[in-house]
Amino acid sequence: MRQITDAFDSTRRAQTLLVLLPPAQARPEDFLAQGFVAAVRARGIRADLTLVETTYQQLMDKTGVSLLHEQVVLPAQAAGYAQVWLAGISLGAFHALYYAAEHAHHLAGVHLMAPYPGTSDVLAEICTAGGPLAWADAPYEGQGDERAWWRWLCREAQSGEWTTPVHLSTGSEDRFVRGQRLMADLLPAAQVRTVPGGHAWPVWQALWQQWLDHGPLALPAVRAQTGASGG
Repeated sequence: MRQITDAFDSTRRAQTLLVLLPPAQARPEDFLAQGFVAAVRARGIRADLTLVETTYQQLMDKTGVSLLHEQVVLPAQAAGYAQVWLAGISLGAFHALYYAAEHAHHLAGVHLMAPYPGTSDVLAEICTAGGPLAWADAPYEGQGDERAWWRWLCREAQSGEWTTPVHLSTGSEDRFVRGQRLMADLLPAAQVRTVPGGHAWPVWQALWQQWLDHGPLALPAVRAQTGASGG
């Protein structure tokens, strides 16, 4: 997996690594061009960043999770990072959920921006069953598709513990909002945010900035200034 790194301090490693996964047809460089790295640095958040190239083909051949694990997360932990966060947009969020379903204990948390919620047949199954929790109660013997991470989300929601916190943010007019709302219903309300707009970079920029100001990596002074209390 091609990676671009950006360190908070070039002389020493931070305790937190924030891994960014791009949307479809985007590259790691787009996070730089769209100001995502600059937004982190402007806030003085003490985290190193790794921008990772992920592709639709990795989903099709089911190599995305193993590549993330072997080439990104495990090396980060071996290097001494105490916390690893995954943050993805659209298809990148889809990759992040696949990873979390298999390796949640390796993550401090996940931030899903405008996540692609899965194929229409799976969403139809969930809706016909009466929602994610009712759907997850039915027997299931398959593996390797989005049903696996949907069931992981449902298990976490049913436990109420959220040992690996999941944050979801999206635009109110996002083209995947129907499925995203099903996902959001499983999460603590404080970890769900919506801004006006559709499935596009300006909306994702706003979502990112809100999460940096209000989320778990926000500096206490920033939280106080914005009146945030989490999420």
